[in-house]
Amino acid sequence: MGTKTDKIIDLTRNKTKKTSIMLNEELWDLFKKACADNGTTPTLKIEKWMINFVDENGLI
Repeated sequence: MGTKTDKIIDLTRNKTKKTSIMLNEELWDLFKKACADNGTTPTLKIEKWMINFVDENGLI
């Protein structure tokens, strides 16, 4: 059995699921700017939030 770190690495590789979400355009623009200002990308930031949420709910 792998470690939690191994599982997180597995979950962030082999990205085959493309999805769309509906957001307020202004919110999306502000989020993209905040990501750029922090040296990250929207996709990476959302992925990190998802990993943390799944982990907090005991699924990793």
